[in-house]
Amino acid sequence: MPPKRTTPVRSPFHSEQEAFRFLLLLILGLLPIVLAAALGPTWLALVVLAVILGVLALRVAHLRMRKVRGLQLPVKMAPPHMGSAAERRVLIVANDTLGEEALLSEVERLACVPDTHLLLLVPALISPGARLTGAIDGLLDQARARLKTALDRAAHGLVVAGEISEADPLEAIEDTFATFAPDEVIVSTRSERAASGLEPRLAGLVRERFAVPVRHLVLELGSAAQEPDEDTEARYRHEFGEVAARKFGLKALAGAGILAAVLMSMVALVQSSERDEARAASQAAEQAAALPPVAKLVVLKVIAAYERGPEGEKHDAFTTTEFAVRAGQPQQLRIDNTDSVPHSITAPAAGVNIVVMPGTHTYTLLVKQPGTFLWFCTFVCDEWAMQHPGYMSGYITAS
Repeated sequence: MPPKRTTPVRSPFHSEQEAFRFLLLLILGLLPIVLAAALGPTWLALVVLAVILGVLALRVAHLRMRKVRGLQLPVKMAPPHMGSAAERRVLIVANDTLGEEALLSEVERLACVPDTHLLLLVPALISPGARLTGAIDGLLDQARARLKTALDRAAHGLVVAGEISEADPLEAIEDTFATFAPDEVIVSTRSERAASGLEPRLAGLVRERFAVPVRHLVLELGSAAQEPDEDTEARYRHEFGEVAARKFGLKALAGAGILAAVLMSMVALVQSSERDEARAASQAAEQAAALPPVAKLVVLKVIAAYERGPEGEKHDAFTTTEFAVRAGQPQQLRIDNTDSVPHSITAPAAGVNIVVMPGTHTYTLLVKQPGTFLWFCTFVCDEWAMQHPGYMSGYITAS
């Protein structure tokens, strides 16, 4: 069995300076959004957010376009040689061509060379859509099957190892340089990129980024390997770079359109919500202004044998039996109970039960919900007056 290799974990930051710069930019980006949200309407914060995201997207798109076109490839020094002076390490990068007889024969030939160690690197070529949906298992299984077939064919034990990578092919090669330190790189592609194949321009990109010998083997089904000349490599670089740039440009344009539509919808929704809130507040103010005035303090008395009834007899009564209040707002009642016994203002439906003691006292009348509620005295005094509003009974109207 070939030795197992673990793929290194990539860090989004290459140094502490990059991490600090990212944190500083994050703070500077959030600061205007917070200020806009605190000092202005909500839609202003969304507009500021849209502007910041737009600037960030343009910067990322610019850098990505340069990378896609191959205009930003820093040349790196070759890794230090590992092992003895005679030892040679060869990195072979392939995907859909890994089963071609010509490539397998080259692997066998190199494996038979003394002091030569081979690493077969198979980028799984996972698209952004597959990463987003999590549909990567099939691509990884396909890459593992191709690698297993090649390793079984090579059958050279510790001389030939294999590795699957989920990263971008160029990033996967860079990771391998940090762990395997190859003295030579072989990139195997088709002349035209297939759905599960590497880009033909990959060899040129590797050659410009890493200062080690790079061979490009172009394989077609059942044919011998071809090594393109410089003009063909330049054509691959130009054609496939332009295609990748156009695809990325279309994706970036579509993403910007979607982002703009979402932000515009959010701004419209916030503005509509603010208008609805303002309209509701205005209507509530108008309704409150249209309501009859409510006294904060009502002064009344309880007098025995005070009000004459229809039969001509005098009955106990409150001098005020109709109370107008605002729901949820307390009203003060200053009641002078001239009788020698207590009485009450009780309205079970309104949650009101005020016990009026003899003498002058101030009580609080609080009704939490709007409506008109019947109140009555619960202390046995004048039974007829207790049953007839206007005497020891009445109404509380909460608006």
